Amino acid sequence: MWAVGEVAQDRKSGKTGEIIQVTGPAPVIYRLMLHEGTPPIVVYRYGDQLRRVPSSARQPEERTFPPPAPSSS
Repeated sequence: MWAVGEVAQDRKSGKTGEIIQVTGPAPVIYRLMLHEGTPPIVVYRYGDQLRRVPSSARQPEERTFPPPAPSSS
């Protein structure tokens, strides 16, 4: 199981990215923002389509999208 903020590699493209959203219940779908490319690309993947990235190969966090605006109640 992956968590928001973890770094993962997309098995299909081989590109590294950051988990930015987790949806469930099963089957759990992960939204992965790829670090490579401009503009940033977000892909949807199942857990078996991602692999762990060794800590030595991780890239620094590159958030290029604005955080969600706080909700006013």
